[in-house]
Amino acid sequence: MLLGKQVMIVLAAVAFAASCSKGSDTKGPAVAKGDGVVVTADEFKARLEEQSPFIRARYTTLDRKKEFLENLIRFELLAHQAVEQKLDKDPEVQATLKKIMVQKLVRKAFDEKESGQVSDGDARKYYDEHKNEYVKPERIRLSQIFVKAEKGSADRSKKSAEVKKLYAQLKVDGAKNPLAFATAARDSSEDFASKPAGGDLGYKTHDELEKQWGKEVAAAAFALKDIGQESSIVESTQGFHVLKLGTRQPALNKSFEESKPQIVARLTREKRTVEFDEYVKKLRGKANIKIDDA
Repeated sequence: MLLGKQVMIVLAAVAFAASCSKGSDTKGPAVAKGDGVVVTADEFKARLEEQSPFIRARYTTLDRKKEFLENLIRFELLAHQAVEQKLDKDPEVQATLKKIMVQKLVRKAFDEKESGQVSDGDARKYYDEHKNEYVKPERIRLSQIFVKAEKGSADRSKKSAEVKKLYAQLKVDGAKNPLAFATAARDSSEDFASKPAGGDLGYKTHDELEKQWGKEVAAAAFALKDIGQESSIVESTQGFHVLKLGTRQPALNKSFEESKPQIVARLTREKRTVEFDEYVKKLRGKANIKIDDA
């Protein structure tokens, strides 16, 4: 048990030191050295400065700094022993090293250069071409029960009486059953597109409703304030409607300046993706890669 505990302590120290060991700075006088192990003052300082302010605050006294140094020494001792046992040649280690090298190569090739930069003109052009993503009118999700009776038709009076009877029954049923409106729409609505969905028209803007059903329906729909609120009977040139408000989606009106950071981030990612693909394409061309499908 004791040995297991000691191993866990050492592994924890290794993990700690490894997390703060991003490279080796061999400049400056050595604060610790031995056979295969050197920790310089500059390296010690660099590793300490890599820590977060919260971690650094723990290592302000001499004793605490010695504790930090001990972690570095333990890491260097174990790393040296690993090299002595030729673990740096291990395939798993080599694969991990290759991944790290690729990450550093990509950072050097793209992150450390002015690649993928987006001009104000490019950002403005994207905003203008995709304005519907940043400027949208208010929309509501609406359900309706519709009884067709065109204005001036012979049966409009008869249909009006039917709707009043249907509406009265809906009020009675709705007091006991929250699904009464959808049931009535499936049973009685003559809008055959929304009928199977319990009268659900989906999200609509004021203009969309007015264009499809008339200004009376659009006005009555947007006058509904509370979720689940039902209208009275609404007359249009097409017939009679009873409306129910589902949800309300507020209008979106983001200016270019408000949208610019989001647009720049998006275009930067896209440009860097293109640049990266081109970079790899050039490397592939130089390498003259051939694939044996067999």
